[in-house]
Amino acid sequence: MKVLTVAQMIAAEKKSDELGTSLAELMENAAAALADEIQRQCKRLSCSEPLILAGKGNNGGDGIAAARILRARGLEPTLMLCCGQPATELSASQLRKLGSGASILEYSKQLGGAISSAKVIADCIFGTGFKGEIRTESAPLFEDINSSNAFIIACDVPSGANAQSGEVSSLTVKADVTVTMHAAKVGMLLSPARYHCGEIKVCDIGIPAGADKTADTREIILFDEKELKSLLPERISWGHKGTFGKLVCVCGSDRYIGAAAMSTEAAMRTGAGLTELITTDKCISTIAGARPEIIYSAAPDKDGILSKQSFALIEQRASSASAVLIGCGIGHNDETEELMQKVVENSSVPLIIDADGINSLCPNIDILLKKRSAVILTPHPAELARLCGVSTAEVSSDREGYAAALAKKYAVTVVSKGAETIVTDGRRSVIIRTGNTALSKAGSGDMLAGAIGSFAAQSSEDLMNACILGCYVIGMSAVKLSEEYSERGIIARDILSRLPVTLKAIENS
Repeated sequence: MKVLTVAQMIAAEKKSDELGTSLAELMENAAAALADEIQRQCKRLSCSEPLILAGKGNNGGDGIAAARILRARGLEPTLMLCCGQPATELSASQLRKLGSGASILEYSKQLGGAISSAKVIADCIFGTGFKGEIRTESAPLFEDINSSNAFIIACDVPSGANAQSGEVSSLTVKADVTVTMHAAKVGMLLSPARYHCGEIKVCDIGIPAGADKTADTREIILFDEKELKSLLPERISWGHKGTFGKLVCVCGSDRYIGAAAMSTEAAMRTGAGLTELITTDKCISTIAGARPEIIYSAAPDKDGILSKQSFALIEQRASSASAVLIGCGIGHNDETEELMQKVVENSSVPLIIDADGINSLCPNIDILLKKRSAVILTPHPAELARLCGVSTAEVSSDREGYAAALAKKYAVTVVSKGAETIVTDGRRSVIIRTGNTALSKAGSGDMLAGAIGSFAAQSSEDLMNACILGCYVIGMSAVKLSEEYSERGIIARDILSRLPVTLKAIENS
C-alpha cells in the first residue's frame, strides 16, 4: 500500500498543479471516487438518498462535488453543511455548481433526525489537516453520527483523526470504509486512528507520475507479510554454529536479571549460532542453570551495575562476534554513560542499542557521529523523545517523522516501538502492525532486542531486514499464542517458547 505523510501529500498536490493537473481537477476526481463508493454502498443497501456531511474546507468540497455527481447518476443525496458555508474558493465553487433543486441543509441539533434515519452517510467534515480535539460546539453533531446505524464512508480520513500521528479526538467518526486519495496517510495506519478507518480504499485522483518526488523523498511502506520468507537469513544444510553468527549480549544487572535472560534466550530461539552474555556475577549465577546454551562472561561491576572497566572484556569478546547487543537491563549511571561511549566509538560489528543503553547514550548522543559500525536503536516513545531532545507528546505527534529524522541525522537504523512498530533508516520507513497487548508486559522489549540482534548476527547485509524480522516474529508469536490464551495472562516466557513455531510457519509459507 502506498503511504505518504500529510506534508508529502500537500507537496504532491502542489506539484500536480504545477505539472498541469489543477487542484480543481484533483477535487473533481476525488469526488468521483467518493461518489463511486457511495453509489456502491447505496446499491447494496437499497438506498437512494445518501446523506453527505460536509465541512467548510476542501474535504467538504469533495463531498459537495460528490453530491452533484450522484444527482447526475440518478440518486437523491442530501447535503448537510456541518460547519456553515464553504470557506475555501474550491469548495464554494462546488456549491455553486450544485445547482437548484438539490437538497441542502445546515446542521442544527433539531436536524439530528436526518442523521439517525440515514442508511448511508459520507463523512466529509474534516480532512487531513485536522489536529487536536473536536470543538465542544460540534459535539452534538459527532454524537449523532456515532450513534447512527448508517454505513459510514469517510472521505480521505475519518473526521477527528490526525492523519499524521494517528491520534484521535474522543468523538472521532468510526467509519466502515475510508476512501483515501492517491495514497494512505501514515496516521491512518497507526493506533488508534487505524481502528476508525474501517477498510481503507486508496483511489487514483490523477496526480501525475513524478509529483511525489518532492523535497521529502523518504518512502513509507506498510509491511507486506508476503515478503517475510525472503528476509530470512540463509540457513545452509551443512552449516555449523559458527556459520550462523555469534551475538555478544551486554545485558542485565543485579536488579534486572530477567532482561539478560529474555534477550539471550530470544537470540538463541531465533537462530543465532552462538550467544554470549557479558554481565554481573550475580546475574550469571541466577540464570546460568536454566540456560546452559549461553556462553557466560562475568564483567567488573560497581554496586551491581557494569562498570566502565567492563569495556576491556567487551572489546575482547566482541572481536570474534558478528554483532553486539547492549543495554537490556544494564542500569544507568555515569559509568554506563562512559561505557556506552567507548563501545560506540570502538565497535567494528553491528551494534544494537536498547533500553538503558539508549538512556546511557542520550547525554552523549553525538558520539554516534564517531561510530565505526552500523547501529540499530530500539526506543519506545519516551526513549525516542530523549534521543531527539523533545517531549514524549511531541514525538507522539509525529513518531514516524521524528524516528526518520533521527535515523537520517546519525546514519542509524531506528526501531520505533509502539502498538505499531516503525523501522526506518531515514530514507525508507516500514510500518509493522503485527502484535497485540500480550506484548504489553515487562520483558517484551528485551525479547525484541535479542531477536533483532540474532538476525543481525546471522546476516548483516541489510539491517532493516533484521529489524523487520525481529518485530514480526515476536509480534506474530504473541498473536498466535493469543488464539489459545488470554492476552492478559501471557508473559514473555510464554512467547519465547513460541518463536521456533513462528519461524517454521514462515519457512513453510
